[in-house]
Amino acid sequence: MEPELREYLVDIYGDALPFNTRLGNGDPIGADVVQVIDEAYERNTAREPWQSGDLMLVDNVRTAHARESFEGPREVLVAMADAMHVADCSPTIDVSGG
Repeated sequence: MEPELREYLVDIYGDALPFNTRLGNGDPIGADVVQVIDEAYERNTAREPWQSGDLMLVDNVRTAHARESFEGPREVLVAMADAMHVADCSPTIDVSGG
């Protein structure tokens, strides 16, 4: 969390902010491990300067995604589909990746 947000929350709620990050079986994940994960996300984050009319498509299974704060209007459209492999399609663009 951004330092300004943390400072605000600590001012309102005190230093004992909730921390409930857990593994799938319910066991807690230590703050030190969460910090390492956060650092890995930061090292691998791709940021794009958005322009009016831009569109982002996200593979919800293969991609961790989020958004940073911004000002202005925003429209979110969601479409769900069964999983498929690009190799089974007839793409109109050259597809590469890992």
